[in-house]
Amino acid sequence: MKLLLATLWACFIVTSFGAKLPSGFKKCNVRQITSDMCLPKAIESAIKQMDHPIKKLGLVSLESLVVPSLIIDSGSKYVATKQILKNLKLSGFNETSCSKAGFNYTENTLNLECVVPNFRLDFNYELHGQIMMLSVYGNGTGWSIFRDNQLGLTFKLGEYEKKGQKYFNILSQQLDMQPRDLDFDLQNLFDGDEESADRMKKIFKQNVLDIYYDVKSGYEEAFGKVFAYLFEKILEKVPVANIFG
Repeated sequence: MKLLLATLWACFIVTSFGAKLPSGFKKCNVRQITSDMCLPKAIESAIKQMDHPIKKLGLVSLESLVVPSLIIDSGSKYVATKQILKNLKLSGFNETSCSKAGFNYTENTLNLECVVPNFRLDFNYELHGQIMMLSVYGNGTGWSIFRDNQLGLTFKLGEYEKKGQKYFNILSQQLDMQPRDLDFDLQNLFDGDEESADRMKKIFKQNVLDIYYDVKSGYEEAFGKVFAYLFEKILEKVPVANIFG
């Protein structure tokens, strides 16, 4: 949600609000945006300055970014339970590094490739079902950290006219999340039965990437929709001429 949200803000706000940007924000011209020469560093610079709200741009802090709730559906192999996550706080975006970012005018697509070394989620959870063919249930607080989380994000944009000016809107989005490793903790698993919880957590951690990849598409769909919603709020206010002017 930060790297991703921060990346989107950096890509478009950096070019669309010009003189209103904080002096430390790096700007990219149209040629640099399409050639990947400037945007990766501009994004990183913007993200590092967004660890607090920037009121004159209407930007909330990325440390931490709050998401009210997410529901991750069952997988097809290892996970046979919905993951209900509430009051999520996403953090770690200020360590983001980006290797690629560009806009394709022919296809109207924005493509981003970045890494968040420690992408952390803090949340309240509910579980009731099976994982690794073992019964699991509980509700309480928890956290997870996606180590070296490689993020790829593509937005397909459409155009429409409003008050004589052209605007972008989001037709579709695709998010890819590939962590090198994943750590987590869940409090009150099995309603506080510590022996059962410790045994289950050990099994989880031995198979954590298999478990994640079984429900990977659910996380990608959920976070993709969150970022698209926030991105759309920017696009509906900023005409195309101001974005690439």
